Amino acid sequence: MLYPDFRELMELGVRSPGIDLASRRKAVSVMTGDYKSPFRGRGLEFEEVRAYVPGDDVRNIDWRVTARTGRPHLKLYSEDRERSVLVCIDRNDSMRFGTRVTFKSVQAARAAALIGWAAVHENDRIGSSLFGNVPEGQRFFGPRRSRRSLWRMMKLLSDRKDYFNQPVALGDHLQLLGKAAPSGSLVFIISDFLDLGNDLRKRLADLHARTDVILIAVNDPADGKLSKAATLVFSKGQERVAIDTDDREGARAYERAWNRNRQMLDDIVKSLRLGFVQLSTDREARTDLAAGLRRIKKTGGRGAGPKRTASGTA
Repeated sequence: MLYPDFRELMELGVRSPGIDLASRRKAVSVMTGDYKSPFRGRGLEFEEVRAYVPGDDVRNIDWRVTARTGRPHLKLYSEDRERSVLVCIDRNDSMRFGTRVTFKSVQAARAAALIGWAAVHENDRIGSSLFGNVPEGQRFFGPRRSRRSLWRMMKLLSDRKDYFNQPVALGDHLQLLGKAAPSGSLVFIISDFLDLGNDLRKRLADLHARTDVILIAVNDPADGKLSKAATLVFSKGQERVAIDTDDREGARAYERAWNRNRQMLDDIVKSLRLGFVQLSTDREARTDLAAGLRRIKKTGGRGAGPKRTASGTA
């Protein structure tokens, strides 16, 4: 299944209990924090002013700053000091790949839905950002304490239209996310992380300085080791690369490239002390997601999941 089913994503709501989104940070700052208020309703404590990004609520525009700068800006308030959960999902073509059970795009959508439903059940504010095959290549939906925010994300994840046929680098999207994410948010980034640009480490460091970041890598068994299947053609935007899987040296070069990519990702995770969870297309998303988040909560560090190497599952 190349595209996730909207009805399935909705039904995951009854299975999200057991997904613990507890942050590793007990308090982010004086103005915001990862704790619940016994009160309900909209708080009036000023938090920050930032530039407007597509998807923001225009009712929050700060007209004085907008008039002074000539660009739309928002005035943000902390809503009852409750946590904001942001789910960032990779919708690039590389996610439309799978050799076992399902596609990476479907597994990513399931993980996003499980996180979103868990946030709703915990009365957190839920928002999302998507990059790749979405209108204009990037979309951001600010955190709201409403199921409508979750519904909007799941509708776009299950949309079968082709909106944007050029790849959008995660590092580029993090520029937008870094400006739009409220301070103290819990941010989940779901991707296969096959494209690790030179600026990714810096972008993640900047985001992690203001938020708590957890990376969720979605892998397929063929990502690290190609099975013999004659010639396979991989695409990235307009680029096409053909790999003869019967060529032993070519297959080894593919495996070495995969291992270098995973080592780079591992170095970024360790150096920035990010949360890290791995999912696979041939395993149940909820089980590995829940296990990884439990480990992050317990250790305050990297999460668990099926570890993929060139030789298979470790």
